[in-house]
Amino acid sequence: MVLFGCYTDIYFIFTKINEMKKLLCAFFVFSSFLSLAGVHDFYIANSFSPAKKKESKIDKTRILLGPGLGFGAASRAFSINLAPSVAYAFTDNFNVGATLGFNYYQQAFDYQNLLTLEKETYKYKLPAYSFSVFARYLIGDMFIIGFEPELNNTKLIADPEYNLNTGRLQDVSRRIFVPSVLVSGGLIQKMSDLSYYYVMIGYDLVQNPNARYYQTLDYRVGIMVQLWQ
Repeated sequence: MVLFGCYTDIYFIFTKINEMKKLLCAFFVFSSFLSLAGVHDFYIANSFSPAKKKESKIDKTRILLGPGLGFGAASRAFSINLAPSVAYAFTDNFNVGATLGFNYYQQAFDYQNLLTLEKETYKYKLPAYSFSVFARYLIGDMFIIGFEPELNNTKLIADPEYNLNTGRLQDVSRRIFVPSVLVSGGLIQKMSDLSYYYVMIGYDLVQNPNARYYQTLDYRVGIMVQLWQ
């Protein structure tokens, strides 16, 4: 038993080390993406325009807002997703921003009370929160690529158990933090020099088993619009 416990601990340590390697690699790619996109656009912008006096003030016309909202429903189940984004367009083709998300999922099913033997309803509730930063590069007027590290705080629920005092089902749960790193690509339709619609497909590089992107692709449709013209 002692030897088995040692092997278990070693496996857990190596699993965490492997996950940290993935996150460090993703951070390196994110930094490189920012650097390359920023340098490229800076070169283009300054190669064909006269030198200007440096200004430290943020240009508010380059602030973009993405009002993320989603809703889903099925038999005795529904979900709500709120994910507003704000970004700054450093150039007409390159913007960096952040997204604050909230997702709520609920499903109901009937069961028999252990003590009264009466039919009751159990509601499976799963609230989750997320925060991410992203960099997106628009290629011409048609394509977009993106990189988005994300941290989720989600409720991890085991199989519900009966409460022996009431006979009712109850949650056995805890909250955990789950990292994800999405690489995405897709299509855009520009509304102006900075505003655009987008359709993107993403893949999570980390592939944490508790992540909502585990062994699946992430599909997104959205809009980024200028707050001020």
